[in-house]
Amino acid sequence: MNKKFLFSKILAILAIVILLISFTTSSYAALTFSSITFNNTTSYRLYLNDMNSFTNGINSRTDYNTARKQMINKILELRDKYNNKPGINNISNKLLTAVLTDDSGNTSNLLQKILDLIKSLFSNIGTNLKTLTPDAVVNTQATTAGKLVGNDYNVKLSANIYYANKDTNGNPTSNKWVVLVHAFMMNGQAIADTLGQMYLDQGFNVIAPDLRGCGSSEGKSTMGYLESLDVYDWLTYLNSAYPNNCNEIIVHGVSLGGATTLFLSGLEVDGVSIKDKKVIGVIEDCGYTSMTGIINDLFGSLGDSELVAKVLGLLNKADLGNLGNTLASDSLVKNLLINTIDVGLTEENFDEKQNALNSLANAEVPILIIHGNADSTVPFENSDRVYETAMNNNKIPYVQRFIAEDENHAFIIMGNKYNVYEGHVQNFIAKAEEIKAGNTVDKDSNYEQEEEQSNSIFNSIFRLFTLFKNMF
Repeated sequence: MNKKFLFSKILAILAIVILLISFTTSSYAALTFSSITFNNTTSYRLYLNDMNSFTNGINSRTDYNTARKQMINKILELRDKYNNKPGINNISNKLLTAVLTDDSGNTSNLLQKILDLIKSLFSNIGTNLKTLTPDAVVNTQATTAGKLVGNDYNVKLSANIYYANKDTNGNPTSNKWVVLVHAFMMNGQAIADTLGQMYLDQGFNVIAPDLRGCGSSEGKSTMGYLESLDVYDWLTYLNSAYPNNCNEIIVHGVSLGGATTLFLSGLEVDGVSIKDKKVIGVIEDCGYTSMTGIINDLFGSLGDSELVAKVLGLLNKADLGNLGNTLASDSLVKNLLINTIDVGLTEENFDEKQNALNSLANAEVPILIIHGNADSTVPFENSDRVYETAMNNNKIPYVQRFIAEDENHAFIIMGNKYNVYEGHVQNFIAKAEEIKAGNTVDKDSNYEQEEEQSNSIFNSIFRLFTLFKNMF
C-alpha cells in the first residue's frame, strides 16, 4: 500500500476518533434531549426519541407500579415496532432491565433514571448498534417435552448459530460450543448480542435458542422446566448436526435462562445425561431456585399481580388467577402454575420438579454461579441455596462463584463489570476443560477475580481502533 495513502488514512481515522470521543465525553447536561433534531432518522434514534417523549409524558405523581407497567408496555411496543433493526434488542433489554430492577419506589426517581439511560444510550450509539449476524438460523422439535409431558408441548423451536471461525465452505472449524439461554422478554439474538462475542473470542461457536413462546419459537413462555427440556433437544441437535465439530459444550443462562440451566443440570432422559451430550460445565447467572419461590418473592417486592406477570414474561396472563396483590399460599401458587400458566407439571410431579435444586442435586458437571448481591428481582439468597446444593453434591467436581458487589438483577445485560464477568467465565472454562481431560482440581474455587475496568477515554480509543482494524 502507498505509504502516503496509508498515512492519510491513519490521520483520517484519528480525526474520526477525536470527534467521536469529543462527542461522547462532552457534557450532555446542557442539552435538552427532546429538542435534538435527528438528521439521520435511523430506527435506533427513532426508538429512543419515542421512548424519551413517552417518559417525559408520564406525570411524576403517577402511582409507581402503574408507571412501571406503562413503561414496560411502551418498551415492548417499540421493540415490536422497530423489530429486527440493528441495536433494537440491545437497547430494549437495557431499558427493560432498568425498569424491572428499579426499587426506588418513587416515580420521579424512576423517570429520571430512564431519561438518564436514554441519554446514555443515545450518546453511545456506536457501541449499542453492534449486533452479531447469525451464520445460520436452524429449527428443531421439542421432542423431549412431547415425550415427557405430552404431545401438545412438542412445538417447533428456533435458534441462531454463530461460528467462531469458518473454513472455505462456510463450515465451523471449532469443536467447542456454548448454548446461551436468554432471560424473560428476550430472545436468542438478544442474549447473543450480550454474551456472544465473549465466547466467539475464545473460539466457541454459539447457539442462541429462542425459548418457547419467544422470538421465532412456537408455544408459550413458562417458568424454566419445559425450557430445560427444549435446551436438552438443542444439545441433541448439536451432537447430531455437528458430529465432527462438537467435542465440548458450555450451557450459560441468565435470569429465566439461569433457572432453566439449573433445571437442566441434572436432567437425564432414557439414561442419557447432559454430560453424555458433551456438556462440560454450566453457568447459572441470577436464576431462581423454585417456581413457587420466585412468584412469592416477586409479589413480596412488587406487590402487583400484573407487574409480576410482566416480569415473568407472562404477557397474556395479566390476571394471575385469584392472587390479587398479596402473598399467596403455596397451594394457590401451585394451582396457578399448573392450571393457569401451564408449566408442564402435574399434581403428582409438581413438588419435585418445580424446585430446580432437585435437579442440581443430581448434576455431574462443574458449575459457575453468578449473582449480584443487590438483586431486587431474584433475591441473592437463591444463589446461596445453589452454592450449598452444588457443594453438597459429591458428583459435581468443581464449583466457582461470582458475587457481584452492589449489582442488581442480570447486571451483565447493562454491561456492568464486563471484564470481571469475562475473567470468571474464562477461568471456569479452563477448569472445566482440565476436568474433561481427566485432571483433578479443588472443588471449591480459589479464583481471584480481576479489578473492574472503568470506561476511560483510553479504553474508548482502543475500542474504536479495534473497530477500524480491518482498514489497515
